[in-house]
Amino acid sequence: MTERWLVIGTDERMKYLAKQLTNDSRTVYYKNRDAWDAELNKTALEFHPTHVVLPIQSLQLKVDQLAGISQAQIFAGRLTDVWYEVLKNKELYFYLQDETFIWKNAALTAEGLLAHLYAEKFSVQHKKVLITGFGRVGKMLALFFNRLHAQVIIAVRSKAQQAEAIAYGYEGIELNQTMPKTDLMINTIPTKWLNETYQPLLSCPIYDVASAPGCLDELKLSQYELLPALPGKFFPHAAANVMCETVLRLRKEHINA
Repeated sequence: MTERWLVIGTDERMKYLAKQLTNDSRTVYYKNRDAWDAELNKTALEFHPTHVVLPIQSLQLKVDQLAGISQAQIFAGRLTDVWYEVLKNKELYFYLQDETFIWKNAALTAEGLLAHLYAEKFSVQHKKVLITGFGRVGKMLALFFNRLHAQVIIAVRSKAQQAEAIAYGYEGIELNQTMPKTDLMINTIPTKWLNETYQPLLSCPIYDVASAPGCLDELKLSQYELLPALPGKFFPHAAANVMCETVLRLRKEHINA
């Protein structure tokens, strides 16, 4: 039986994902939408997908009920509480919880930030770079910038992460109000923590690659940029390939379970 896949999202990687999924045994329909609305319900009713791939960030929900997906497996990144309630009886597979996807996406995020900086004609060699947070994205950013001969400083709240950063050979410091002056700051912490008490940080360029709404806490800064979805923006083919590998593997693991 031919599988029917419905791929949704405005990120360009989703369009390429639809192309990569398509083969003789899979019919794939792509919808460039940022919300599940009446039109998408109509599409699902006509198409009756067996699989639905939602974008990393949760779609807006503009209908009371989802139509046409009663038999579909759902692949998603992040979901709001409303979506969890709507999909509470569905098979859910979260590619954003898959370690291989997370690490490969983190590497593309780091490379995407470099592409953004180069587009702004900003050279990173020998610059003093502060990275806040040392999760997967923070680690990949530190690796890339270190290889380009930047001076990397890791600022974290966790003593364990601080020790880890030092063990990697970076300067690891505590994230507090007495921060050093740097040439640029990159935030990877997905909470609103940056306020006016962090004065040394408020004069340098700030690039935020964490999830929306970003790190600013009741601040507006002209030198601040929130940069979501960098892999899809700069490397949609590669980002789509990572997602394609992941959803097909998750599906295979389900079949073999």
